[in-house]
Amino acid sequence: MNTPSDSSLIPHPSSLAQTFESLSDRRILLFGGKGGVGKTTISTAAALHYSATGKTILFTTDPASNLGDLFDNSTTRQPDNLLIEALRAEELYSKFLDENLAQFLELGDRGTYLDKEELRRFFELSLPGVDELMAWMRIGELAEQNAEAMVIVDTAPTGHTLRMLGSAEHFRQFAAALESMQVKHRQLVRQLTRRNVRDEIDSFIDDFEERARRRRELLTDPAKAGFIPVFLSEEWVVEQTKRLIGEVRGDGIDVPLAILNRAAHDCDCARCRAQQKRDRAARTSVDVMVIDAPRACVPLDSAARIAAWLSGAPAPSPARARAAGGGGAPPRVNRLMFLAGKGGVGKTTCASSIALQLALRNSKKRYTALSVDPAHTLRDVFDRQRPPENLAIETIDTRERWRRFRETLGQEIDRAVAGLTPSGVTLEYDAEAMRNLVEIAPPGADELFAISRLADLIADRSQDAIIVDTAPTGHFLRLLDLPRTAGEWVREFMRILLRYRELIPAGSLGEELVHASRSLHALEETLHSADCGVIVVTRPERIVVAETRRLIDELKRRGINVSGVIANYVTPETDCSCDRSMRAHENAALRELGREAVMIERQDAPITSLAELAALVPLDSRS
Repeated sequence: MNTPSDSSLIPHPSSLAQTFESLSDRRILLFGGKGGVGKTTISTAAALHYSATGKTILFTTDPASNLGDLFDNSTTRQPDNLLIEALRAEELYSKFLDENLAQFLELGDRGTYLDKEELRRFFELSLPGVDELMAWMRIGELAEQNAEAMVIVDTAPTGHTLRMLGSAEHFRQFAAALESMQVKHRQLVRQLTRRNVRDEIDSFIDDFEERARRRRELLTDPAKAGFIPVFLSEEWVVEQTKRLIGEVRGDGIDVPLAILNRAAHDCDCARCRAQQKRDRAARTSVDVMVIDAPRACVPLDSAARIAAWLSGAPAPSPARARAAGGGGAPPRVNRLMFLAGKGGVGKTTCASSIALQLALRNSKKRYTALSVDPAHTLRDVFDRQRPPENLAIETIDTRERWRRFRETLGQEIDRAVAGLTPSGVTLEYDAEAMRNLVEIAPPGADELFAISRLADLIADRSQDAIIVDTAPTGHFLRLLDLPRTAGEWVREFMRILLRYRELIPAGSLGEELVHASRSLHALEETLHSADCGVIVVTRPERIVVAETRRLIDELKRRGINVSGVIANYVTPETDCSCDRSMRAHENAALRELGREAVMIERQDAPITSLAELAALVPLDSRS
């Protein structure tokens, strides 16, 4: 483990290049971590390093990736050896169906009560979690189709990356479901012909399982693949990184090292030396070797700047820039408030600050702060101090809810089959096939329960305000679309299950689905009403501001109110030369936002008390 005892041991960027070189024998490197830690910067640096000597593919699984912003504005030409690809989940899913749908329909027709047209409608829906499933599949495809290339993966923030890595189990279960459907067909043929007969569907199942197995083994082979966590020395980031390392290892994927990004070095002020102390503590707290990626004194907002930083070239002197101003009006308070923005901009901190202020100012009113981000950083904020009695903090264990949902469905299917008149082995295989189909529900389906809970809170008129800590931009936009897309999925799922309507009694399964459908409809109406507002959180960096502008445009297109904009983590005016450099660049970036924002300066030390947190975000005094 890397445990430097003084600042002279903190490596310069050239050692980061040496670290990349030490991993050059692998085929796939995935860079992951909490939003805002610099995954895209580090993965781009790795891709630039490897592309200097060989073919390299830089693939992002983040639906709101900033890779385009990094390369569109670069002053250097994209290397010939570097191929950049962004995840296009819907296109990949359409291709997946083109290649496999006919066989899926044939198997469903053979092995369930469902006919081909019912199955076709179900498969052709935009399923929850399709991003994660297709990302996992595409990583394997890229490696198999480009045997000579290094595949660098810039992943989505923590919660969605863990879902993506868990897709290996989804495809394993899917293959098991296909096999169980075919078993029924084989048994019928054996009864009629007295012999075992294989057909083209058996070959299809074998090939499907073989492809999934190869990709599972590729990602879990430490000689071929590795997951590199990127983190900062901030307390909440360190804690989430420790959990991430444990869960990735639990999936059987090697974690050879971690990268501490924006590490302090060449310090010339007290602030920087205080960060060195925090950096030292962070290195010793994670159970893996740590390599430093030193702090840059200019924004690493283009491929050219990242390349220069990686090589250790001196940073250019910043042009002087006039102040961006910070006269934005405090955010409006709505009954339903979403805190939205790119990963790492401080959504959780801002959501917590707003919720605390409202609860402390209005002791007789009730408030709920709800996390719909699968990483659930919100729970860490209140881990040491309890919130006021009138403020509820909720995170939803969606995995456990989905597990119970599946168990309920499996039990009801078994009761249905038991109620039928015995008919040879056919019904036994029908039950097994239906149980396996339930097991392969896509990884994003558990978001339905988060949406359902949010709808319950909105319907509860005793709730004076609901403050929602969201997932980063791309997944937040997907969440806003979920009432429509998931509504279709739920209705189709319900319609399919009605094939058992004479046999399955009214119970938790039917109630859950009906409730989900109604909740989705009610939430859709609220999202477009005056009761709802989105507070957009950004950081004063060119590529973050660019994503923020796109997010605001998307909200306007969807007819959803923007209640305010917060520019968080603005470098304060100090005597530190690195801070002065960054402040000049930040002023220029914020002017590109095109609207006034409330500015919150970077704190000298992490906020540890709820009193400090409550004072962070300015709110209208009438709230």
